[in-house]
Amino acid sequence: MTADSADTIDLSGEWTLRGWRQNDWLLGLTPERAKVSTADIGPIPAPVPGSVRGALVRAGIAPSAYRGTDSRASEWIENRHWTFERAIPTATLRESIAGTDERIVLEADMLDGEGFILIGETVVGEFADAFVRQRFDITDSLGRDGDLLTIVFTRVPDALGQNGWTSRIRDWKPRFSFGWDWTPRTVQIGIADGIRLRVGPRWRLDEVVVNAVVEHTGDGTVTVDLRRCELPAGVAVELSVTDGSGTVVTSESGAAGDLRTLSVPRPRLWHVRPTAAQALYTVLIEVRAGDQTQSTSRQVGFRTLEWRRNPGAAPDADPWLCVVNDREIFLAGVNWVPLRADHADVSDADIRARVRQYLDLGFNVIRVWGGARAERPAFYDECDRLGVLVWQDLPLSSSGLDNEPPSDAAIVDEFRRIAADYVTTLGHHPALALWCGGNELTRVTAPAVPGAPLTIEHPTLRAAGEVCADLAPGARYVATTPSGPRFEASAAEFGRGLHHDVHGPWEFGGDEEEWDAYWAADDALFRSEVGVAGASAADLLEAFGLLPDGLDDDRIRALWTHSSGWWLAGFDSRDRHVPVKLWLDASAQRQARMLVIALERALRRFPATGGFMLWMGHDTFPCAVSLAVVDFWGRPKPAALALRNLLDECGANLSSARR
Repeated sequence: MTADSADTIDLSGEWTLRGWRQNDWLLGLTPERAKVSTADIGPIPAPVPGSVRGALVRAGIAPSAYRGTDSRASEWIENRHWTFERAIPTATLRESIAGTDERIVLEADMLDGEGFILIGETVVGEFADAFVRQRFDITDSLGRDGDLLTIVFTRVPDALGQNGWTSRIRDWKPRFSFGWDWTPRTVQIGIADGIRLRVGPRWRLDEVVVNAVVEHTGDGTVTVDLRRCELPAGVAVELSVTDGSGTVVTSESGAAGDLRTLSVPRPRLWHVRPTAAQALYTVLIEVRAGDQTQSTSRQVGFRTLEWRRNPGAAPDADPWLCVVNDREIFLAGVNWVPLRADHADVSDADIRARVRQYLDLGFNVIRVWGGARAERPAFYDECDRLGVLVWQDLPLSSSGLDNEPPSDAAIVDEFRRIAADYVTTLGHHPALALWCGGNELTRVTAPAVPGAPLTIEHPTLRAAGEVCADLAPGARYVATTPSGPRFEASAAEFGRGLHHDVHGPWEFGGDEEEWDAYWAADDALFRSEVGVAGASAADLLEAFGLLPDGLDDDRIRALWTHSSGWWLAGFDSRDRHVPVKLWLDASAQRQARMLVIALERALRRFPATGGFMLWMGHDTFPCAVSLAVVDFWGRPKPAALALRNLLDECGANLSSARR
């Protein structure tokens, strides 16, 4: 998304970080301030966007969380309050709006935590949802008591880790960093994305929703939805669409309306993994109200995308055959998690490089998993450019003890707000192929079918679906993944039409012949999570203190359990005469062979099965053993290379023009 053209001051760069015993910073705003005049930690420089832990590691105050079991040594960070501070030009800002009705608004794209916003010593706002953009009108607070902007992070919620109760979750913060089967507890706190001051009219354009579609005639239509922008009466709107060279292909102007459309004659089509330059267009929206003007733009692509019924599917099954520009496409992909637990410290360049890597490995779809965050704009822009489809989860996920989200009015309203923010900021991307309410959400009690996936009838998931239908008409929304009668595919039930979109297997104790027999009999319409455990290479483990000299097997296992405890069965059952380094290589090679068997069988069944997605793409932590096919350093494991060879061999067979 491109920011609107109101005057902005980018606040990224160096801030000052301090750590306080709980509420000491607040006491410092009272007459008792002398008692807490010095922070417990700092001041130290802190880059923004950035995390608290990242700044502490750079200052030598905390160890890196990625070596051995050292993440435990930084869990104390969660038990402090943290202030990010920087000066802002309050006098200049007030002067710039003198005699006007313009406002000065602090905008933050992701504040990862809960806390307060201060100007000087005045609290001007609170925040508690990491999944929506935050805005604070600070106009009336400027100049009262100084030029210091402070963002305070206070409470870190409890019970967001993998093993808890989804039904009890009330906090909106990425869950994976509280501990999952592929990362230890490394909870991020920080300013995790862009932050700026906007000087401009009370009305704004960043709530505009843009959709581009191809009509049956072959012409394109761009819909510009201004309902959420709260424009004043009597404004004029100018719209234009330009191609990649900047040439205007269509434009119009007139009085504002809630919904405006532009026709684009015979646009070039956006393609999945294009063989030539990708066809992308820019929609420019300019709004004038008297002498005030704002503009914003969105990048779009024109393509048809539909989901058709798989041949042979049960009559009640949802469609799981993706068709882009009238070509049925086998979706070969990966599940995406943040590159690091402290994702605020990851660069846009790193994100773009990882998307490119998955393209080079032969994949054409990435699912952004619901236990984390929506990714940075750089991710979606790169998927648009490279022709990689995106399956976007909303931020709900399963837990170990129950998997049904709450459905009271407060939760439904907040989830509706989150869904609206996701669709508003991401919905224009041509790469976006599917919206999903969340990961692995099932009934708390389901006597007929234990663990059956939830449906659109669940109030919270239905609310998100209504938002998607309103703001992204024509886009597909599924309540959760997996979906259909069954969570996993059981060999005992093959042939009964019960396996629609399923997850698993993630581990298999039998031999390769038994594994092949399972996949030869498969009847699932879509496999959105499949995994096999495979070890990382010895040099990576040595570099991160996970393969020290002289440790016996029991002590190595204890060390590896820190991040890989779920996936050590292969290590526990290995031939005790095989040296550890040889076992690491054997584990990685087994992962490659097993995944090739599974994918090859799925490819043979296309289009009866619509796709196959790996859980997971890359490691967030230097795991000794995990389900990832790209290691912590970003190197493909043998499995990734073997799958690339298989996908390269299939080539054109991954799509067909069959009607």
